[in-house]
Amino acid sequence: MACSRCNGRRYNFTTGIDPETQQEVSLFNPRTQEWSEHFNWTADGLNIRGTTPIGRATCTRLDLNDQRYDEDDSIRNVRRYWVQGGWHPPSEDPRQSESV
Repeated sequence: MACSRCNGRRYNFTTGIDPETQQEVSLFNPRTQEWSEHFNWTADGLNIRGTTPIGRATCTRLDLNDQRYDEDDSIRNVRRYWVQGGWHPPSEDPRQSESV
């Protein structure tokens, strides 16, 4: 299940470009794929990192970390409040030791 923000950004796209390989790949499908196989959280819980071509292409296509526009950091600001409240990231999700 995705939030309306991500659903709106996905629009009708089914593929994206992996920024590492420059190859076109399918976007992540939460109905058929496991999140932890394609993504992890940075240690601070503010950024999603793609760990596979599918994950990286999805992060880029959907701008999951609001990095496309300098003035729009809303999703990371919300995540920061969630971390402070102890609600995020989910304890079962993998995390990476470095931040973005």
